[in-house]
Amino acid sequence: EKLGVKFLFGTTIQGLDIEGDRVRAVMTSAGPVTGDAVVISMGPESGLFGRRYGIDLPVYPVKGYTATIPLEDESKGPTMGGADEDRLIGYSRLGNRLRMSSTAEFTGFDRSFKPGDFRTILETGKDLFPRAFDEKKAVLWAGLRPMMPNSVPVIGQAKYRNLYLDTGHGHVGWTMACGSGQFLADVVAGRKPQIDPLGLLYGT
Repeated sequence: EKLGVKFLFGTTIQGLDIEGDRVRAVMTSAGPVTGDAVVISMGPESGLFGRRYGIDLPVYPVKGYTATIPLEDESKGPTMGGADEDRLIGYSRLGNRLRMSSTAEFTGFDRSFKPGDFRTILETGKDLFPRAFDEKKAVLWAGLRPMMPNSVPVIGQAKYRNLYLDTGHGHVGWTMACGSGQFLADVVAGRKPQIDPLGLLYGT
């Protein structure tokens, strides 16, 4: 916000107001929002939204499960993120909490879950970090990863002169966020990106 960014929390995007070869405004529940450039960066919903405007974007929702657990004994928790490669479970330290995630399910846009879905995650946590936490205090969550068929995000201009994409990052959205943002900023500003754009730009 100090840099002039305005956040519209609790606001629903309803569609785009198209005029000729450009997007005139984003229509929202708070009214139209205008700007020089519009970016579709809507996670797993990006594909559905793009198809409304003739943009073929094969982003698929892939469900993953996450358990976030307060550490009872912080000295027994991990000091850095890692993964159990045998059980394909990732973990990271969030202050005095441990977050563990796993699984890739093709269930459409269903975000529902049941406690049994987290059994392997919690058992792995107890094996890796004995007596570090009480699993009964785990906060359970299931969400959708925006996956592309080739696991490569798609970034760049799409169909309309001032419409851009930045989506399809799968399970590494936070990891790639800053780099993707810089790459897209260069594209929007007409600068040469610092990395080879082949395979990232929409339509290449």
